[in-house]
Amino acid sequence: MEKAKIRTRILKLIEKSWPTHIKELVYALGYEVNNLNIKKIAYHVKKLDMEEKIRTKRIGQALVIWPYEMEKLRVIHEILREG
Repeated sequence: MEKAKIRTRILKLIEKSWPTHIKELVYALGYEVNNLNIKKIAYHVKKLDMEEKIRTKRIGQALVIWPYEMEKLRVIHEILREG
């Protein structure tokens, strides 16, 4: 599958069901959950994070992923709560 297409699919999955993590993405994309497929999806997740389309945070050994727009809403919420 073409890299741009798989990133688009990953982004849509993240926007549809967040927060999520890489194993859930691998499963949702229809791949077998194994180390090779996890690494492939992790590569695309890292690229999406660098493009600021998603945000990630490591919690323990899990990498939690959510859409970048939700981060903007969180910041706005914090500003309103302080004011």
